[in-house]
Amino acid sequence: MLRIESPPPPRTGRARSVAVIGAGITGLTAARRLHEAGLQVTVLEAAPQVGGQLEAVQVAGHHLDVGAESVFTAAPGPLELIEELGLDDDLVAAQRATTWIRTRRGLRPLPEGFTPAGPSRLLPVLRSGVLSPLGMLRAGLEPLVSATDPDRDVAVGVELQRRFGREVTDRLVDPLLGGLHAGDVRTLSLRAATPQLAGLLARHRSLLLRRRPPSRSGPAFVTLGQGMGAITRALAAQLPADALRCATPVEQIRPADDRLVIATADGAELTVDGVVLATPAQVAARLVAGDSPEAAEVLGTLRTASVAIVALAYPAAAAEVPAIRDGTGLLVPSTLPGLLKAATFLSTKWPHHRHEDVTLIRASAGRAGDDRAMHLDDAALVDRLHAELSLATGLTLAPQAAVVRRWPRTMPQLEVGHHRRLAGARAALARDLPGVALAGAPYAGPGLSACLRSATEAATQLLTIRQEAVR
Repeated sequence: MLRIESPPPPRTGRARSVAVIGAGITGLTAARRLHEAGLQVTVLEAAPQVGGQLEAVQVAGHHLDVGAESVFTAAPGPLELIEELGLDDDLVAAQRATTWIRTRRGLRPLPEGFTPAGPSRLLPVLRSGVLSPLGMLRAGLEPLVSATDPDRDVAVGVELQRRFGREVTDRLVDPLLGGLHAGDVRTLSLRAATPQLAGLLARHRSLLLRRRPPSRSGPAFVTLGQGMGAITRALAAQLPADALRCATPVEQIRPADDRLVIATADGAELTVDGVVLATPAQVAARLVAGDSPEAAEVLGTLRTASVAIVALAYPAAAAEVPAIRDGTGLLVPSTLPGLLKAATFLSTKWPHHRHEDVTLIRASAGRAGDDRAMHLDDAALVDRLHAELSLATGLTLAPQAAVVRRWPRTMPQLEVGHHRRLAGARAALARDLPGVALAGAPYAGPGLSACLRSATEAATQLLTIRQEAVR
């Protein structure tokens, strides 16, 4: 009997089927949004499990995050998602304590009110002992500096140095903002890497003299007692059982009959109406290179940094070392030698990580242009970071256990001109592979809030394309 197959429906209205490539928090959030809109969604993930950089390891019998560690409560999105997923009862608030800045004269407290946007109050900076008398004088002249040009994209470190002086940038902005991005604050884009700061500078001539909103009540940071990976597991659980395909690397995306064909490494092909690419930029570049070489060229040039996270378990007595007892962690300026970029004293910062048998510390290494940590074997890396941590804090005890997690080329560097380059890549995709949307940290920046916003924008893009087709 002759079998007659119906042709695929014309591309009018909203897409009937979409694929999301990447099952980190960005991809799963986009998939959830598209599924709720009534679309048939397939999520393809190269790894054997979901989560991306929301990952944890077991150290001395304890569960520690080695990717994203916490949620900044002032950032829009993450707390709302946690509540929607029914995880809010598992929230743990960070303890209020000093964050140390390592200087050539020892540890100094991060000034109260100092954020990646620079100081909001001058007095805590003056009392911190981080700046020299000349540096303090220069910082106090910020109200006299000319207003920031809102139409010009500049490096955030360059602009804050113009406003507050070199010492504020080198000794405070660099370890805080540079540490968050694993990058060079003198190349990171003011607009792309710090959009909130860019907005403040557009509205206020002086950061020190601007009227500040009332202080927020409640903790600045929270985490989940069962680990941050609970978010991605809960997101995956809300999708249909057959929607998620792990251990399924994608080889290529190509157009076919006004739709999109996804070829996977096992030789299978999936035909869909739209695709969300929630992968590292280098992976996205490879997938679209065959039909959109212009987009692939741009995506391939987006810089990244490699970082290594070391989870350390020390004897319980380590918690009595004054620097560890009185602080939640330390930040290290890139101007100082060594590999250690930052450390979190987990047993001080988080109540659920206080244990009678161990003191837990998380150390990190790696910045843009500095891959030394990636070339050391695990034992050598642990030894180096332990030695630097001991030198900074006075810790004399050796770790009882350690686990190393490396994240090669995962920290996006949103450098000056990032928005312009990204617009070029998206325009090329719209021309060559309509229906492909980019989402995730490589484009929106690190941090859960940025990833969630990017996921929503990508899902909306696919839905809007189909709605406009109807009109």
